[in-house]
Amino acid sequence: MTARQALGLVMSLFACAGLGPVVRPQAAPAYLQAMLEGRGPPLVMLGGGTVGAAEFEPHAHVLAEDYRVIRLQTINVERSQTQEPLPGGYSIRTESAAMSRTLDRLTIDSPIDLVGHSLGALVALDYALDHPHRIHTLTLMEPPAFWVVPAAELQQSTDMRTMIELTRELRPDRAPTDDQLTRFRCALGTCGETPPRPGEARWDDWARRRSALRGLSAVVEHSDDPDRLKTFRRPVLLMTGADTVSFHRRINDLLATHLPIVERVELPGGHSSPSSAPEAFVAALRAFLERHQFD
Repeated sequence: MTARQALGLVMSLFACAGLGPVVRPQAAPAYLQAMLEGRGPPLVMLGGGTVGAAEFEPHAHVLAEDYRVIRLQTINVERSQTQEPLPGGYSIRTESAAMSRTLDRLTIDSPIDLVGHSLGALVALDYALDHPHRIHTLTLMEPPAFWVVPAAELQQSTDMRTMIELTRELRPDRAPTDDQLTRFRCALGTCGETPPRPGEARWDDWARRRSALRGLSAVVEHSDDPDRLKTFRRPVLLMTGADTVSFHRRINDLLATHLPIVERVELPGGHSSPSSAPEAFVAALRAFLERHQFD
């Protein structure tokens, strides 16, 4: 029996004996796992929703030559790997609040260069809008920020409606299915995949990605005020895959119209460009960071 289970049993016995109400311990505030490498200005990176911090591991090895690279693991991916439930009321703001606590714990005092892809970009954007004074630069690779899209356009776009309806199925209390992962990847531009069988070469990666779908309904439940983007006066780099799906390109277009200081770059490939074209990703990121080194 664990210490937590023993404490629960003792409190239950006290309650049954009429010795007072059970006072359950509050869940500890969540933090994000952090992987640090290199020395220099702090460069914080958050990976996509089904891959997490592992996505930026090869990039970190290169960037650590000049930066203190801090890869943060989202709660969603961490809990999917350990098969633990997500925190009650899990949301994008759960992730960004945990990110804030984690950076405080790491005593990151100077403004950070912040990089995010997909879900990680949505968390990064939420954190940046709440803590603009802590941001040096912000790099976003196709955040699913549906809240920036006008409601009428959301209704008219078949691609957006398809992704939103699918993502709403991916709730914390439901085990994701192979069919949901197949449809999710197709909505992001990778169609025609056949789920592998247990023991096949792709099985471990497939199973990890499928498990990490749990809780992605938080993406479409997240909302914000587009006008907040207009007040964010730090340099922003918007990355778009040259072959990405139309709704991600449209979201990036809308973000670009709202952000005051924005640069754009296209990478080879689609939504997964950071993994499929890592050299191009690192080169574009380095050039952006060097242009704003002394801002």
